[in-house]
Amino acid sequence: MAGNPLPPWGAPSIEPKRKFKYQMTIGGIPAWSIITSSRPKYTITTGARHNYLGHEFKFPGRVTYGDITVTLVDMINVDVAGQLLKVIESAGYKRPNQWSEDPANYRKTFSKKAFVGTLGEIAIRVINGEGETAEKWTLKNAWISGVDFGDLNYGSEDNLNISITLVFDYADVEINQALLDAN
Repeated sequence: MAGNPLPPWGAPSIEPKRKFKYQMTIGGIPAWSIITSSRPKYTITTGARHNYLGHEFKFPGRVTYGDITVTLVDMINVDVAGQLLKVIESAGYKRPNQWSEDPANYRKTFSKKAFVGTLGEIAIRVINGEGETAEKWTLKNAWISGVDFGDLNYGSEDNLNISITLVFDYADVEINQALLDAN
């Protein structure tokens, strides 16, 4: 029969990637405190354009990766908010009440090198039913560009969440070929 057959959804070996089957590592923040994360996304800009007579011809430009938003649940006994503040301070931030008479202290500010060194490898692993990594995204040169410590509300019993925005230069993806070859 010509063409592609329908996918064998009834076969026990078929397993779609699922939204809830993932683990993310961000520095020393516990993986189980991470509630949601987007996967990397990128756009290809329209670079050069060439006009000739009544036509416009377009050529691809740069690949630009978008920011990733991660939501974490804050806990009293783990203090995710405090851990995030320590990350930002380790990356070079000094509140004015932390300045000293030493100019080297209050002139210090953020650096990409310090952020990347403090956070270490940031990775998102999509896992299968057996806990094996099916897909691993590694964010290269990532740093935190925003933190939202969430809203308080007397009328809500929800967990207190923190949202962070991660900026990165690019992402590597590794696909577990052994899982592909198993089908």
